[in-house]
Amino acid sequence: MNKRTKQLLLACSVPVLILLGMCVTPVYTLLTGEEIILQTKPVDPSDLFRGDYVSLSYEAEEVPKQLVEKGVVNELKDRWGELKVYVLLEKKHGIDTPSKVTLNKPKKGIYLTGKLDYIGTNTNEEQVAFIQYSLDKYYVADNTGTEWEKASAKGEILAKIKVNNGYAILTDLEMK
Repeated sequence: MNKRTKQLLLACSVPVLILLGMCVTPVYTLLTGEEIILQTKPVDPSDLFRGDYVSLSYEAEEVPKQLVEKGVVNELKDRWGELKVYVLLEKKHGIDTPSKVTLNKPKKGIYLTGKLDYIGTNTNEEQVAFIQYSLDKYYVADNTGTEWEKASAKGEILAKIKVNNGYAILTDLEMK
């Protein structure tokens, strides 16, 4: 093989390796992650180009302020923008719910990695931390969006999620 051929192979293999590398974490999470169930909150779906989907919001995205460590609150005051946090979960009545929000990666237990936007007042006038997990859309079979929308409006959807080291993938939805 001459030098020019080696350079061409290297140039072609770098993008392929990058794309394969991007697939490792999601596939590993699907294969080895623990399944959790989160309660959803009502939201309205539809996408003209991609078909029917369920736009999801989770109860775990509004964590009561008393579950947020003081170090997280202090760090949030000193910065502008999102803050990476770890949300420990505990199972209550078959649903995984937040039990603690921390800056430090937990050594044990099931947790989600999220982005804390801010701490403020929700619609119930409670002080909560607003956290994003990037699990907000799930595409469903065509012509079933209305059924899912009605269930979502009633808060009757549970989300099945695989979690590994805080990395989460939405795998399925279930109507109560």
